[in-house]
Amino acid sequence: MTLPPAWSGWQLAEFLEVVSSFETPELAALGAVERAAEALDAEVAAILSAGRLVASVGYPIGHAPLFALRAVAYGTGRTLPVPGLGICPAVRVSLDHPADTKLVLARSGASLSREELSLLRGMARVASMTMRILSLLDDERAAREALQLLADEQAAQRRVATLVAQGVSQQKIFAAVAEEVGRLADADLAQVIRYEPEGLAVRVAVWGHQAARRQIGTRYTVNSHDVSGLVLHTGRPARVDRSARIALRPALAEHPAQVCSTVGIPIIVDGRLWGAVTTTTRRDRMLTDTEQRISGFTGLAATAISNAQARAELAASRTRAVVAADETRRRIGRNLHDGVQQQLASCALTLRAAGSLVPPGSDELAACLSRAATGLRESFQELQKMARGLHPTILSKRGLAPALRMLANRSTIPVKLELGFDVRLPEVVEVSGYYIASESLANAVKHAQASAVRISAHVSDGELRIEVCDDGIGGADQTLGSGLIGLRDRVAALGGEIYFVSPPGAGTSVTAAIPVHNR
Repeated sequence: MTLPPAWSGWQLAEFLEVVSSFETPELAALGAVERAAEALDAEVAAILSAGRLVASVGYPIGHAPLFALRAVAYGTGRTLPVPGLGICPAVRVSLDHPADTKLVLARSGASLSREELSLLRGMARVASMTMRILSLLDDERAAREALQLLADEQAAQRRVATLVAQGVSQQKIFAAVAEEVGRLADADLAQVIRYEPEGLAVRVAVWGHQAARRQIGTRYTVNSHDVSGLVLHTGRPARVDRSARIALRPALAEHPAQVCSTVGIPIIVDGRLWGAVTTTTRRDRMLTDTEQRISGFTGLAATAISNAQARAELAASRTRAVVAADETRRRIGRNLHDGVQQQLASCALTLRAAGSLVPPGSDELAACLSRAATGLRESFQELQKMARGLHPTILSKRGLAPALRMLANRSTIPVKLELGFDVRLPEVVEVSGYYIASESLANAVKHAQASAVRISAHVSDGELRIEVCDDGIGGADQTLGSGLIGLRDRVAALGGEIYFVSPPGAGTSVTAAIPVHNR
């Protein structure tokens, strides 16, 4: 068969248009063998790369004679079996891309002419060029997708890291970790679990499956065959694919048989296994790099847990210090009252008795005894004030509300008292509230030139909120003076907050909020 040059050129142009319309090298290869067989009236055609069948036409799917195709492709055979026709002559031509790739073609009847063979080689070059371009495009697309995945992963980690740095609650951080991990892994379910003694675990965060979200906070026995059990027993990442026996309760609880793939990564806190992050999908297999993606988030979760534990230990230590200081002041006040004050009272009685025994005419001795009695009385009164300032007895016996009433009654300037509670609070909270009011009132009297003070104390939302406002000259500097600094440190040690507002000419207000519960 002789082909006119114009006709073969038109065939190549049409071949190029058809083959280049595909989006992947594999589809382009299939299009090439189909168009080549059609153009050259061949019954079968195939492309093999490094001995692997890439595409074929003319054979039933899955039944291409691979051995015979390889023999023709690599020069040891010249015929191919054709379905319905038997053995037919075959030819092969090489493709430049991929390496070691051959285009094999067989047809019944006459062998390919020189022009037809030339056209086949032209088609092979066009197919090779197209497949190379598509491979480059695939590589570029894969690189872009990898960069996008990396950017998404970094952005997700940055969002969680920001929450960790802000010191938000662990529950919020765990919820963010579960959501970010679930989205990155393209999972149906993501969980953060905490291991407990005796083979138990607690779900602290769940993302993805609505039924599972309702199980946050529940405990369950760890199954040694599921991912959480494998992580618990090995302390290493674990993966289970295509397993209907995965017992992730309540993971996909409505359709447990559809659980196909799970991955778990341990959360290690200060060298010890704390828990795990797990992802679950209904697909046949979780993404191959899921473990690597999750590991960064488990590190952030571990940091949040470690930070929270350190803050809790610091807060407990500072609270213990405050309680110890209060106990020391109470003991000193009690010793002053029971010891020194009693001795002074006894001395005063002795002086009065001595004064009654002074003989007539001993005016100088009587005056000396009188001055001693007066000095002793003044010392006794000063000592009483000092003992009350260290730790008023009414505060220990009756609580904060009566102590504030006493403080207001003894003030040298009018005090408007607003109390929204009349119950006992934890001792360390009552002492702190009293000192805030006492120190603020003392500053109003001594430094603020105030004519009136308002003290407000209420308990709401688990906090004691106390506010002291005066109408003085303002302009107070909270960085000066040990009193205000001591109040700030005391409130901070109890996990509370305190604010000072003192604009010049507009008075001073001190507002504090101290947690009441868990003391």
